[in-house]
Formats: sequence, structure tokens, C-alpha cells
Amino acid sequence: MADSRQTYHWFWQKLEAFLAKSKLKHSKQRNQVIEYFLEMDDHVSAEELFSYVKEQNFSAGMATIYRTLNLLKDAGLVDQKQFTDGKAVYEINFPDEHHDHLICTTCDRVIEFENAEIEALQRQVAEAHGLKLTDHTLDLFGTCMDENCKYKKS
Repeated sequence: MADSRQTYHWFWQKLEAFLAKSKLKHSKQRNQVIEYFLEMDDHVSAEELFSYVKEQNFSAGMATIYRTLNLLKDAGLVDQKQFTDGKAVYEINFPDEHHDHLICTTCDRVIEFENAEIEALQRQVAEAHGLKLTDHTLDLFGTCMDENCKYKKS
């Protein structure tokens, strides 16, 4: 297992500050679940994280997985999204980084993208309506144009 404490130093620092502010303590089980989540580094559902944790021969129940993901969400360390099937997925909320998503409603593939023109246009639209944009999400839904898409469900 890669040492997430070095790679995600900022993450662990922010978690430490959040736990202290919330008067919560670290637990070995929660920290291990977080390590596995960081290892996956993708859009991860609670069920996928639970399966991965089990594959690593680590014992954690679904309640622990959900509590940990909710804690990370409350700390601002992960974003929770719902793409196609209504199932929540979580991704690391990297500081000072932003991306949007393209989601295929046929195969559930998620493509992250960045586009400076779209970002500028969103700020212009907000300003035209008297709003200073502080945050936003953009999720575009469609279907794969490739009929032989390797991600399509059988």
C-alpha cells in the first residue's frame, strides 16, 4: 500500500484540524478505511469501498464505511455526487483544483474534464445576473457515440 500520509499530506492535516474542531478522535479502523479510499483514487461508492476493504482482508462494516465517508464529506475532503443510477459516489476534493464531468447514461462511464472557456462563460453568466460565482458543479449527461463502447453494460 502506498503511503497516503506523504502523498496526501494536506488531506490528513485538514482531517486532523476537522477532528480537533469537532472534538472527535482518530480511530485505527476509520484511518484504515480512509487509507483504502485514498488508494482507490476514483469516483467510489460506499459499496465499492466496502468490497475493496474486504478484498484487503480488513474488517469494517457498511456502517463504518458510510460514517467515514460522511465524516470526510463534512470535513470538505470529499465531494459526494450522484450520476446516473442515483447511487452516491465520492471523490477526493483536491484543494485549488476543479473539474467537471461527462457521464454516459448507458454505460455509467464518468469522464473528468477541464475547459477554460466553459469556466469563463459560467462566471460571465453569474455576473450578468448579479452573482459572484464562488463554487459550481457541471455534470453533462449523454450516451456513448461509439456503439462498440468497451464500457457498455451487457
